[in-house]
Amino acid sequence: MSTSFISSLIRRTSIEPTTIGHAHDKHLGWLMLTALGIGATIGAGIFAMPGMIARKAGPAGILSFLITGLVILAVAVCYEKFSRLIPHGVSAYSYVYHSIGEVFAWIVAFGLFLEYSFGSSAVAIAWAEYLKKALGFSLPPFWCGPTSTDGHMHFGINIIAFAVIAVVTLILIVGGVSKSAKLNFLLVCLKLSLLAIFLVVGIRHIDVSFWTPFFPTGATGVLQGAALAVFPYVGFDALYTFARESKSPKDTSLSTYLCVGIVAFLYITVMAVATGLAPAFINGQPNEAFAGTDAAAPLAVLLSRVGEGWTAKLIALGAVLGIFNVLLVLCMGGPRIFRNMAEDGLLPRIFEKSTKGNPLVGILINGAIVGTTAAFVPFGEIADMMVLGTLVAFIFVCLGALRLKIAHPLVAWFGLLGCILLAFNLNPLVLKVYSITCPLGLLFYFVYGFHKSKLARA
Repeated sequence: MSTSFISSLIRRTSIEPTTIGHAHDKHLGWLMLTALGIGATIGAGIFAMPGMIARKAGPAGILSFLITGLVILAVAVCYEKFSRLIPHGVSAYSYVYHSIGEVFAWIVAFGLFLEYSFGSSAVAIAWAEYLKKALGFSLPPFWCGPTSTDGHMHFGINIIAFAVIAVVTLILIVGGVSKSAKLNFLLVCLKLSLLAIFLVVGIRHIDVSFWTPFFPTGATGVLQGAALAVFPYVGFDALYTFARESKSPKDTSLSTYLCVGIVAFLYITVMAVATGLAPAFINGQPNEAFAGTDAAAPLAVLLSRVGEGWTAKLIALGAVLGIFNVLLVLCMGGPRIFRNMAEDGLLPRIFEKSTKGNPLVGILINGAIVGTTAAFVPFGEIADMMVLGTLVAFIFVCLGALRLKIAHPLVAWFGLLGCILLAFNLNPLVLKVYSITCPLGLLFYFVYGFHKSKLARA
């Protein structure tokens, strides 16, 4: 009996040609796919995360981004191999379902749920901060979300973050996937232009003395910063939620490596300039530009402090538009995971229904959860939680690649062990929260998915 139960938990999907998407669904070439990946990775991560990572590692945050970039490259190889093996799959969920088994696919799906929902919430909070700096207005503290003063948390509602999630949800329902992808492409071009401006203007004001000491918090700080640097790479997994809509495997492969390479280069260079504009620590305490509410919009703050007020406003205004498309991609990606789970019977079939290419019910539920989280939870806590969900998905993808021997063992092991190391350098509270929430998520699987999945019925 126990053997039968365990074998049911690790039942795996097969590769059947009949499950591959229709020809008219394959409408995304390498350029649009790369733009979707960059659209989700170069946004709140690059406009907001340098502040949080500088608070952990100081100038050595440059190495944090380098370490994470190498680990993500190894994970990217595993993803790319899976996309060729399972062309109809959607992200880590499908790859793990085929390679390891059903219950692990559910755990990955739960991690992806954390990844997309908490990631979108953190991005919405960063967007709200840049909007206020771009337009030069302020709100009563209560309407700016919860704040921490002298170690005490004060209740508040981030009304702007909630509102932008509502707008994005409405756009996805009304505009559909095709128009959303084209809008994303335009916003990606805008963001790359803005980052070029930041680098050109910022380099002129770099004070190399701010890079000393380079390791103010030691190797521990670098690893903690590297763990947070996973935050931007949620967009990499989002790219693979569109993989079955790719025109060809070559398009998917090219977009994968372009996305990882461009993103890693930009994060490292932006981090180097940002930490050269102001000291990460003053008298042993984190610089306020890299801590607190300002950490959600550090690039604009740093440029203002070196006298580049107009450029700072331009960056802030552009970030408002640039970060908006991260929300667009993340809120498109999460519901696609729900749709694929419904196709496999792990969620009710209502999640399969689509409007103009976008899963309607998933988008509505995702919008409600993301909007509520953004309104009531502080930026830092959300970012940590989202990173853990991402790492869980990456770990199981590497395990699956090892099991099926579709990637070089050294590459897969490097990605696997690298992700585990980064996970254990997150805030310990996040690991405790996950140890409670993951079993709650598994409860729904055993109540519904275990009995209703297509494999169970078969």
